[in-house]
Amino acid sequence: MKRGRAYEEAEKLGDRYPVRYSESDRRVIIERFDYPEGWSPRFAPLRYDLPDTYPRDIPTVYVSGDVSYEHRNPEHLLNRIHPSDDDDGEWAKWCIRDHRVGWDAKHDSLVKLTSMMRASLASPHTDNPFEEA
Repeated sequence: MKRGRAYEEAEKLGDRYPVRYSESDRRVIIERFDYPEGWSPRFAPLRYDLPDTYPRDIPTVYVSGDVSYEHRNPEHLLNRIHPSDDDDGEWAKWCIRDHRVGWDAKHDSLVKLTSMMRASLASPHTDNPFEEA
Protein backbone atom coordinates (compact mmCIF):
# COMPACT_ATOMS: atom_id res chain seq x y z
CA MET A 1 0.00 0.00 0.00
CA LYS A 2 1.28 3.46 -0.84
CA ARG A 3 0.75 4.99 2.58
CA GLY A 4 1.65 8.51 1.52
CA ARG A 5 -1.13 8.61 -1.04
CA ALA A 6 -3.74 7.19 1.35
CA TYR A 7 -2.77 9.78 3.96
CA GLU A 8 -3.07 12.62 1.45
CA GLU A 9 -6.47 11.38 0.27
CA ALA A 10 -7.72 11.03 3.86
CA GLU A 11 -6.56 14.60 4.48
CA LYS A 12 -8.57 15.79 1.46
CA LEU A 13 -11.64 13.99 2.81
CA GLY A 14 -11.02 15.89 6.03
CA ASP A 15 -11.78 19.13 4.19
CA ARG A 16 -15.43 18.05 4.08
CA TYR A 17 -15.87 15.48 6.85
CA PRO A 18 -14.40 14.69 10.24
CA VAL A 19 -12.04 11.81 9.42
CA ARG A 20 -10.06 9.29 11.44
CA TYR A 21 -7.14 7.72 9.59
CA SER A 22 -5.12 4.80 10.92
CA GLU A 23 -2.06 3.97 8.89
CA SER A 24 -1.28 0.91 11.02
CA ASP A 25 -4.80 -0.51 10.57
CA ARG A 26 -5.07 0.72 6.96
CA ARG A 27 -8.41 2.28 7.78
CA VAL A 28 -10.25 5.52 7.08
CA ILE A 29 -13.42 6.36 8.98
CA ILE A 30 -15.60 9.28 8.00
CA GLU A 31 -17.10 10.07 11.39
CA ARG A 32 -20.17 11.97 10.19
CA PHE A 33 -21.02 10.98 6.63
CA ASP A 34 -24.18 12.59 5.27
CA TYR A 35 -26.25 9.66 4.01
CA PRO A 36 -28.70 10.51 1.20
CA GLU A 37 -32.42 11.09 1.71
CA GLY A 38 -34.23 7.96 2.87
CA TRP A 39 -31.45 6.74 5.18
CA SER A 40 -31.89 6.82 8.92
CA PRO A 41 -30.05 8.24 10.67
CA ARG A 42 -28.94 10.77 8.06
CA PHE A 43 -25.52 11.25 9.68
CA ALA A 44 -23.48 8.19 10.63
CA PRO A 45 -19.97 6.80 10.13
CA LEU A 46 -18.65 5.29 6.89
CA ARG A 47 -15.53 3.11 6.89
CA TYR A 48 -12.95 2.20 4.26
CA ASP A 49 -10.55 -0.67 4.89
CA LEU A 50 -7.63 -0.23 2.54
CA PRO A 51 -6.12 -3.37 1.01
CA ASP A 52 -2.36 -3.88 1.09
CA THR A 53 -2.50 -3.26 -2.65
CA TYR A 54 -4.15 0.18 -2.36
CA PRO A 55 -4.39 2.22 -4.57
CA ARG A 56 -4.31 -0.55 -7.17
CA ASP A 57 -7.38 -2.19 -5.61
CA ILE A 58 -10.54 -0.59 -4.27
CA PRO A 59 -11.09 -0.42 -0.50
CA THR A 60 -13.71 -2.51 1.27
CA VAL A 61 -16.58 -0.26 2.34
CA TYR A 62 -18.59 -0.61 5.53
CA VAL A 63 -21.56 1.48 6.58
CA SER A 64 -22.72 2.00 10.13
CA GLY A 65 -24.60 -1.02 11.45
CA ASP A 66 -27.21 1.43 12.75
CA VAL A 67 -28.41 2.72 9.39
CA SER A 68 -31.41 1.59 7.39
CA TYR A 69 -33.02 2.77 4.18
CA GLU A 70 -36.71 3.55 4.44
CA HIS A 71 -36.74 1.31 7.54
CA ARG A 72 -35.45 -1.68 5.55
CA ASN A 73 -32.08 -3.08 4.57
CA PRO A 74 -31.23 -2.98 0.86
CA GLU A 75 -29.79 -6.18 -0.59
CA HIS A 76 -26.41 -4.46 -1.07
CA LEU A 77 -26.18 -3.90 2.69
CA LEU A 78 -24.62 -7.12 3.97
CA ASN A 79 -25.42 -6.99 7.69
CA ARG A 80 -23.75 -10.31 8.42
CA ILE A 81 -20.39 -9.34 6.98
CA HIS A 82 -18.31 -7.27 9.37
CA PRO A 83 -14.65 -6.30 9.64
CA SER A 84 -12.61 -8.80 11.64
CA ASP A 85 -12.22 -6.30 14.50
CA ASP A 86 -16.00 -5.70 14.81
CA ASP A 87 -17.44 -7.94 17.51
CA ASP A 88 -20.61 -5.96 18.18
CA GLY A 89 -22.09 -5.32 14.72
CA GLU A 90 -20.97 -1.72 14.54
CA TRP A 91 -20.33 -2.11 10.79
CA ALA A 92 -22.04 -3.78 7.83
CA LYS A 93 -20.42 -4.33 4.45
CA TRP A 94 -21.71 -2.39 1.45
CA CYS A 95 -21.45 -4.72 -1.56
CA ILE A 96 -19.42 -3.14 -4.34
CA ARG A 97 -17.00 -5.86 -5.46
CA ASP A 98 -19.48 -7.59 -7.76
CA HIS A 99 -20.47 -4.46 -9.63
CA ARG A 100 -17.52 -3.92 -11.97
CA VAL A 101 -16.82 -0.57 -10.42
CA GLY A 102 -13.98 0.10 -12.84
CA TRP A 103 -11.51 1.30 -10.21
CA ASP A 104 -8.55 3.04 -11.86
CA ALA A 105 -5.61 3.50 -9.51
CA LYS A 106 -4.23 6.39 -11.54
CA HIS A 107 -7.41 8.47 -11.45
CA ASP A 108 -9.58 7.22 -8.59
CA SER A 109 -9.16 8.14 -4.95
CA LEU A 110 -10.88 7.99 -1.59
CA VAL A 111 -12.49 11.32 -2.44
CA LYS A 112 -13.97 9.87 -5.63
CA LEU A 113 -14.98 6.68 -3.81
CA THR A 114 -16.86 8.82 -1.30
CA SER A 115 -18.75 10.52 -4.14
CA MET A 116 -19.46 7.10 -5.67
CA MET A 117 -20.73 5.83 -2.31
CA ARG A 118 -23.06 8.80 -1.98
CA ALA A 119 -24.52 8.07 -5.43
CA SER A 120 -24.70 4.35 -4.67
CA LEU A 121 -26.48 4.94 -1.37
CA ALA A 122 -28.94 7.28 -3.10
CA SER A 123 -30.18 4.35 -5.25
CA PRO A 124 -29.69 1.34 -2.99
CA HIS A 125 -32.36 -0.90 -4.52
CA THR A 126 -31.00 -0.87 -8.08
CA ASP A 127 -29.26 -3.98 -9.42
CA ASN A 128 -25.99 -2.08 -9.63
CA PRO A 129 -26.09 1.00 -7.43
CA PHE A 130 -22.64 2.04 -8.62
CA GLU A 131 -23.99 2.68 -12.12
CA GLU A 132 -25.54 5.81 -10.60
CA ALA A 133 -22.06 7.04 -9.70
